[in-house]
Amino acid sequence: MKKAIITLSGDIGSGKSAVGKLLAQLTGFELLSTGNIQRSIATKLGITTLELNERSAKDRSVDDQIDQGTIELGKTRDQFIMDSRLAWHFIPQAFKVFLTVSPQIAGERVFNAARAEETHASVEAAIENNLSRQKLEQERFGNLYGVELRNHKNYDLVVDTSDLSPEQVAQRIFEAYKASRAA
Repeated sequence: MKKAIITLSGDIGSGKSAVGKLLAQLTGFELLSTGNIQRSIATKLGITTLELNERSAKDRSVDDQIDQGTIELGKTRDQFIMDSRLAWHFIPQAFKVFLTVSPQIAGERVFNAARAEETHASVEAAIENNLSRQKLEQERFGNLYGVELRNHKNYDLVVDTSDLSPEQVAQRIFEAYKASRAA
């Protein structure tokens, strides 16, 4: 039996954060995010998120901190949404969602987000950074956990967000989640 937990995974710039906030409003669930944890760790270390990903490839302690916290949440809590690349793997009893997006739109979104810890000189630089981060994550997650993040068979629902508003994506997820609970 699946718990009342929704995991949001997906491509960088696919809208996980924006969709998660809207989905939290629709469900009344708390929104948790490993992305915020990673950005906080990077900021504390005085490095970028890309540099943190590079460091994580050699030093498991960052991943271990995030992973153990995610596993514990899945065991002890209910009624939350987890915006996380790997929560689907660590909380198998969740409703698992993957958001895809074209690289161009992802680059535009990341560039326009203007996060203090993630600045880019251009949309093209954001696209390049996104693709580098995704490649590093794919290799790291494959080596550490033997999983393929972008294998859509791992998920209950896959949504391409390229041409949808965050509201439309959140509504699709909410409807699919409700249907899964009724089944």
